Amino acid sequence: MSKQANPTLIGAFVLGSIVLAVGGLVVFGGGRFFTERVTYVAFFDESVSGLAAGAPVNFRGVKVGEVSDIQVHVDSDDTVSIPVYLVLQRRRIREAEEPTAEGDVIEKLIQHGMRAQLQLQSIVTGQLEIQLDFHPELTLARGAAFEFAEMPTVPSSFSELTERIESLSIEDLIASAQQVMVGLEKLLNSPDLDGTLKGMNHGIRDLQDLIATTQREIDRLARRFETTLDEADTTLASVRTTMTAARTALDAATESLSIATGDSPLLYELQEALTEITAAAQSVRAVAEHLERNPDALLRGKGK
Repeated sequence: MSKQANPTLIGAFVLGSIVLAVGGLVVFGGGRFFTERVTYVAFFDESVSGLAAGAPVNFRGVKVGEVSDIQVHVDSDDTVSIPVYLVLQRRRIREAEEPTAEGDVIEKLIQHGMRAQLQLQSIVTGQLEIQLDFHPELTLARGAAFEFAEMPTVPSSFSELTERIESLSIEDLIASAQQVMVGLEKLLNSPDLDGTLKGMNHGIRDLQDLIATTQREIDRLARRFETTLDEADTTLASVRTTMTAARTALDAATESLSIATGDSPLLYELQEALTEITAAAQSVRAVAEHLERNPDALLRGKGK
């Protein structure tokens, strides 16, 4: 006879398996199964090529959810819409001052202008993600009757660029380019262009000659000015020598006057001569001081 199984052992084995399974979900699931989630639906008026289920939903770079599903709906009037379902984690978007009011935070942000926008996730793969940010000036909510609340959307930056490029008239651009090419060809083949270039060459050569002549004149004037300064220094030295001699003569005359006495005619004439010598010495001293302060006075003359 076969041995009967122990029910206690079997129960313990089953209970242990359940505990391990729950522990694995908690550890490896990162608390995903115990996190409160809220689903929103978004409609984009552009292609969602590159967006797939599992794509991240970020708020200014912080992941707050992911795309759960993308569907195609055809209305009774044959209008096609593509709802994108977003699953947001409430614990990642909550109020700091009122933690108990977490359920209203997302709705408050939507009322203040939070919008969903497609953004390029990878240039290499072309994958898209959804970025949440504030754009209160743009509101594209449809107000459609869905089981989930609607997340308003705004056009993506590359969608706006595409629309601008598409709005350009290719025919007008080609016609403008052709006109530019025709005008350029006429200019290059014009006989006046050759004459203009030759005239510019002559003008450049004349300008170079004028610059060279001006440089030579400046050098010549600089040499003359240096020569004039040397002559002025020589003149000042002569004036100083004359002043020294005049002072010596004055000293001798003063000594003679101290010796002479009486009212003789010789004494009177000597006094007159000394007066004239003194006046001449003062004039020479004034000229010397003026030349010391203004050495270029010999070139310009005395100012009026």
